[in-house]
Amino acid sequence: MLNGELRLFFHCVMRCRRRCPSPPLPFHCSTTLLRMKKFFPVLSRDKATSLVNLEASETQHPSESIKVVDYELLETYPGIRPPISSYHPDIQNEVRKAYLKIGRHQPPHNFVYPWSLKGNQRRIFGKNWFDLYDWIDYSESKDLAFCLPCFLFKNVSKYGGDHFVTEGFSDWKNSPRLANHATSSNSHVDCVHMSYVLMNPNQSIKAAFVNQTKQMNSKYRVRVNTSLIATKFLLRCGIPFRGSDESFNSLFKGPFLELVDTLKEINPEIANVIDCAPGNNFMTAHMIQKDLAAACACEITQQIVCDIADDVFCVLIDESGDVAGKEQMVVVIRYVNSECLVKERFLGIVSVKETSAKSLKEALEKLLSINGLSLSSIRGQGYDGASNMRGKFGGLRTLIQNENPSAYYVNCFAHQLQLALAACAKTHKDVSGFFGKVNMLVNFIRSSNKRQELLRDKQVSQFAKLIEEGQIETGCGLNQESSIARAGDTCWGSHFRTLTSLMTIYGAIIEVLEEVGKDTSFEKYGETILLLNVLQSFDFIFMLYMMVEILGFTNDLSVALQKRKKPRRHATTSSVSNLHHYKHDCLFSVLDLQLHELNVRLDEKNTELLQCVSCLSPSSSFEAFDVKKLLRMVELYPNDFVDVPEVMVRHQLQNYVRNVRCDSKFAKLKVQSLWKQKNLSEIEWVVQEKFLAVPIDENYYPSRAGYQALALEKAFD
Repeated sequence: MLNGELRLFFHCVMRCRRRCPSPPLPFHCSTTLLRMKKFFPVLSRDKATSLVNLEASETQHPSESIKVVDYELLETYPGIRPPISSYHPDIQNEVRKAYLKIGRHQPPHNFVYPWSLKGNQRRIFGKNWFDLYDWIDYSESKDLAFCLPCFLFKNVSKYGGDHFVTEGFSDWKNSPRLANHATSSNSHVDCVHMSYVLMNPNQSIKAAFVNQTKQMNSKYRVRVNTSLIATKFLLRCGIPFRGSDESFNSLFKGPFLELVDTLKEINPEIANVIDCAPGNNFMTAHMIQKDLAAACACEITQQIVCDIADDVFCVLIDESGDVAGKEQMVVVIRYVNSECLVKERFLGIVSVKETSAKSLKEALEKLLSINGLSLSSIRGQGYDGASNMRGKFGGLRTLIQNENPSAYYVNCFAHQLQLALAACAKTHKDVSGFFGKVNMLVNFIRSSNKRQELLRDKQVSQFAKLIEEGQIETGCGLNQESSIARAGDTCWGSHFRTLTSLMTIYGAIIEVLEEVGKDTSFEKYGETILLLNVLQSFDFIFMLYMMVEILGFTNDLSVALQKRKKPRRHATTSSVSNLHHYKHDCLFSVLDLQLHELNVRLDEKNTELLQCVSCLSPSSSFEAFDVKKLLRMVELYPNDFVDVPEVMVRHQLQNYVRNVRCDSKFAKLKVQSLWKQKNLSEIEWVVQEKFLAVPIDENYYPSRAGYQALALEKAFD
């Protein structure tokens, strides 16, 4: 039981015995009293009073104890010296050391020991006892024997054994009791051992255990560091940890264990520590590998969060399933660090039960809260084109914007451009049929290694013939073999690369089809003849050249969007070729479809936001600086300008542009460090400018998005 409960119990007993009127006890006090009565009987008034007085004396003891000791005046006579408990606890060991250095008290050699009468027999202290027992003390004034180790180290809380500590031993007739005290008393043996430990701390069992523990910790640290080095290397390279067979006799135990073995070969100290480790302490188990990887992830995430500090950021989210069939959500954050550089960092992967917008939002909030981030600090969202992500009514972006209106949805526009082209390829009748024929040709060539090898041989033959005729030049990097790949809906620029490869090796493909078509027993003979007729038709060749011309413009845009360090305004400087010469209805309808897709994906608010951002461009001495548009930006982000009046913002902006234009340090500034790395805002500008900055025939009228993009282009020029 606790001391507080004991005190409460005795206090209650005293009040009941004295019949003192008192208020009723609280419920918890009465419950404690009932519990205590089960284990302790009710004491009488005198005993309870004595216990209370004893408790009071014990509480006053530390203040009355001796705190400072003059070792020169230290009392050494047994029976007279004060007990060790009378000294302050901080100096008790020093007092013990002083007594042990002085040694036991022995009378002079010429001292005559007195005789004592025990019954009818006279007895005397034996001098030889000092030689037999190295612990014995003798008091000349009291003619008593004492035990020095027990006096110094006896536990006062234990009863018994006081004959050799306080009372003294004088039964000289029963000298065997001295031997029994030295051998049969566990308390005496413990006191002797504590005396030895106090005077020889480095040779004690505790010291040996501490030294052994330090050595074990050192070896343990070597094993942990070795596993940590292997873990960091595999994580940095994106290599899996385990192998299919990790047994001792396996030829390949997996990347992790093989890397640990390599470190053992390089450093013999590591090899010695790991090979001599206990079987359960190699620090290479699967659970330890997971713990080390999780620790690395935690440290990296903490550094990312510290880099963000309390600033705003954007979230990029995508969902997919793993090999186990579980749905997962990947979260990447984009922010501007203290050096004004745009950083894009992976934050984590979260398992979700479903990919609904509500479930994804809850998982995102949980991940941000774990890392000390807030949903209110989001200033941009980037998702794919799925309805559960970018839906205007029940999508993830809408749920976030309902709580944080400043979290604008701006997707990766290189990806949106590819989706627009893919939608065009699937929607337009002629274009869809054309890409269907191209896919059939790709499947026919790539489904057979023999046909691919035949295509390479035909290319080599054509190159040799052209070089012999002097039509092409030779050199490093020229006349490389090329193949035809399948176009993907989410693979940027894949449609253009497929068509350009088809034009490059068109002659070799025709020769392959002709050679394969000679074998009438071939199981795909009919498909071969069909492809040969299709590829040589006027409609196919016309669509091939037309789509290469159209996709050539968008490919320049796609390449510009994917470059990380290319300035925004330079992405639209390439000239446009003779697109306006093609006045076929198919061309105009294809452009309408592409413009429509871009118009759907680029809303007016994002366009207005990007117009405001473009005013901060430092090019040409901040020529694009516009106070009105920047004030509009304040309205778009009201939470970031709560305590700043609009008039003050206007004056601050005017003073800012006036100062930077007059400062020579900003005269040759082309691009801010913030713009050196592509951000989402740059991409949206480039999409509209590059794709739609095309000279159009006077009789052709594009949609609203086209005119907006042309207006934006003029603002940059």
